[in-house]
Amino acid sequence: MKMKIAFAASVLAVGSLMGRAEVTNLSCTQTGPNEYKLSYRLTGDSHAVQIFASTDATGANGIQAILKTSDTEVTVHAGSARERIYFFLKPDHGSQRKVSIRRLSLEGTPNFRDLGGYATTDAHFVRWGMIYRSGVLSHLTEEDFAYLSRLDIHVVCDFRSAQENAKNPEIWVPGAKVEHVSVPIGPGTSLEEFLKTNPDVADLKAWMIKAYENFVFSNAPQYSEVFDELKQDHLPLLYHCNGGKDRTGVFSAFLLLTLGVPEKTVLADYELTNKYLRDAMTDGSNPKIRASGSNPALSQLTSEQRQVLLAADPAYLETTLRKIDKQYGSFDNYRRRALGVTDEDTRLLRSRLLE
Repeated sequence: MKMKIAFAASVLAVGSLMGRAEVTNLSCTQTGPNEYKLSYRLTGDSHAVQIFASTDATGANGIQAILKTSDTEVTVHAGSARERIYFFLKPDHGSQRKVSIRRLSLEGTPNFRDLGGYATTDAHFVRWGMIYRSGVLSHLTEEDFAYLSRLDIHVVCDFRSAQENAKNPEIWVPGAKVEHVSVPIGPGTSLEEFLKTNPDVADLKAWMIKAYENFVFSNAPQYSEVFDELKQDHLPLLYHCNGGKDRTGVFSAFLLLTLGVPEKTVLADYELTNKYLRDAMTDGSNPKIRASGSNPALSQLTSEQRQVLLAADPAYLETTLRKIDKQYGSFDNYRRRALGVTDEDTRLLRSRLLE
């Protein structure tokens, strides 16, 4: 009898898991001034969703019903051209989910994006509208200022050197109350000096990996300063470098791993830079933007050589994470010892930045 009861309980448990209703694989792309393409997947016994929209990331204010549908790919209209819109999807069974655009549609910088929406290993999600990453902020327009002013960003952290900032000075929303934090990080050996050695493709890849190691093992105190801002609840927060790829990519990895996001997702977020920078090169964006992340020294290289230096190659980041494991035993040990982010700090950050 006990065996029969245990077997029945296991069947019920499996059935419960199989019937679990979720909205998964959410994606949101802006396709027009107030037009968005939403795609998602319905699992378990969910067959339809109600879609709501709001300019408030919490959905507490100004939420509007948009559509009820059983389709899993829809085009919807919401808000105005310069508003940030969040969509709330409530299935007929299961929990409500939230999604927004990953890359913000700014005129003056092509790689400004939100880290929200990523799932953690314990079934939480990074909050939208709290953490932003970007490339250079030297060519923001009046339209961008209007857009950014609604995000209420409290802190802007700049990973660039004083020389980089002198070449392309950082600008921000005029009159905005924002804390600007300089946390300069360098690659170690300058690119200009390295290129004088006439490196081949293999040499260039090795130099990139070495530069990432330098970010991690020589510049941990600078990354720690940004974590200090997060610990003090200085949110929403933005951090950036020149292209929004290397120094910014490393910190994004550190933050997402600290929040419990799987490494596979971390590497995918890193690689998104390729898409957004490539799009900026081909969609007629402001030529100043395209030039801002370039280095005159690259002009002497072949296209294959330039690609090595300009690409967000997951191998650069993955190799660096393995070096951390080798030297510290695990990322968590590196977080505690090098970044000064304790387990208590981690719990605090997760309570603030996850939902």
